[in-house]
Amino acid sequence: MGEVHKAYSASEALNILNMHAIDIVITDVRMPGTDGLELSRLIFRQWKHTKCMLLTAHAEFDYARTAIQNNICDYILKPIRDEELIERVVRIVEVIRTERESHGVVKRAMDAMREHVPRLRGELLHDLLQGKRIPSGKLEEKLRMLEVPIRMDDGIAMMLIRYKEQFSDYDPFEMSLMEYAIFNVAEETFEEGYRVWCCKDVYDYLAVVLIPKADAEENAGDLEERLNRWTNQFQLNVRHYLKRDVSVLLGHGGSFPADLLKMYHNLLLLFRKRFGNGQDLPLYVADGGELADISTLQSLNEPPALLHLMEAGDWTAIEMRLEAILGELEERWAESPEHLMEAFFALYAAFSNLAHTSGRKMIDLIGSDYLPVKELLPCKTVAHLGEWTRSVFGKFRQQARNENSTARLAAVKEAQKYILSNLSHDISVQSIADHLRMHPSYVSRLYKLETGENISDYITKLKLEKSVMLLKTSAKKIYEISEEIGYHNPHYFIKLFKKYYGTTPQDYRNSQI
Repeated sequence: MGEVHKAYSASEALNILNMHAIDIVITDVRMPGTDGLELSRLIFRQWKHTKCMLLTAHAEFDYARTAIQNNICDYILKPIRDEELIERVVRIVEVIRTERESHGVVKRAMDAMREHVPRLRGELLHDLLQGKRIPSGKLEEKLRMLEVPIRMDDGIAMMLIRYKEQFSDYDPFEMSLMEYAIFNVAEETFEEGYRVWCCKDVYDYLAVVLIPKADAEENAGDLEERLNRWTNQFQLNVRHYLKRDVSVLLGHGGSFPADLLKMYHNLLLLFRKRFGNGQDLPLYVADGGELADISTLQSLNEPPALLHLMEAGDWTAIEMRLEAILGELEERWAESPEHLMEAFFALYAAFSNLAHTSGRKMIDLIGSDYLPVKELLPCKTVAHLGEWTRSVFGKFRQQARNENSTARLAAVKEAQKYILSNLSHDISVQSIADHLRMHPSYVSRLYKLETGENISDYITKLKLEKSVMLLKTSAKKIYEISEEIGYHNPHYFIKLFKKYYGTTPQDYRNSQI
């Protein structure tokens, strides 16, 4: 459902545009201060997709008609019936919808996504191999959007490809071309029975998920035999066509996505066991008997890393991750001192890094919680670790809140100081934001958060309070007072004054005699 905003001047309209996404602006030609044509020019310069409709009297028609050249999408002669205004707005809405569907941001984004689909597919597989948890519904949606030919619970095979010193003379661009070429060789080699889904992992291995084609799954036993043969042929093809040697490790089968992470970690383990640092470039096919029970603390290591969450200051996400780590420890590793120790040192390292990057020492931030660290008391049980972790987290979060509150309050005070010094000018949120070197939308929300009132209301209140003082203590005329408080149109000042005080400035002055 859309929102409708009302502004009494061009300045107020620009403030609203800074705070909200506006599709259509309906403006009169004649307004206090900046007129409708100038407002439309400013809007087009900063918000090119916002449509402006101009209201004009018959006497201003020739003048207003030139506005069509100034990016006005429509103009209406006053007076106008409600039905006609609605009809004109509906037309503009349809124009906006057509633009967005055919030439707008959505189409450009979709075109860009299609262009980068291979890279996005690789990034999705990379995230899954690093343990990123994606809800099944969202994962299915991503697979469909990226046209990955796999369904939930499909059977898969997987292989890892390693190259090392042979590529040391390649720069990053040449390296990416070589990876692309290797993946193409894999697609051609396995195309009779499998579709391939590839990525480069964090260890610079190339990971290839092999997805059986529907017609090939009917002869599963024969397919496995051919898979071994194709894997050998793949290594020979890379050597023949790309003039490079690679190590290839083909792992056991499993189902997607349940077994994907375990299959990947087993391949890494087998690489260390079978290949080590050797450069003889073998080909190895694992069997089901070499399936190891990988027992990592998954919630501790999944992306985004806890360290990165802390650097970003996302305290809600940090708390959720800490509770996930403690929950997994309690459920699976409560009797494992090694997993408790691993979790404690990882948490302590993340908290310490956050303290040091803030220019503080850990002991200064956590106080009494530092003493148990020396004696490794948090490593005794999950309960001990949970108590220590939650206490330390609470202190870090409170410290961050205090620092944020201090910074926000300082910004509000500086904004108020600027407003008080410029009451005689046409103050806008944009001018305040420029002074503070902040985005106008951020300034507006920050001010509302700290004071409970809109910054535009604060500006109006101060201006009118000053006008009241001048009405009481000076003999200045109404238009002079209007100019002194930054309203160059006396009629607008009188209208605003009456709205706030229920009487005109002159009647108010008379009542004080």
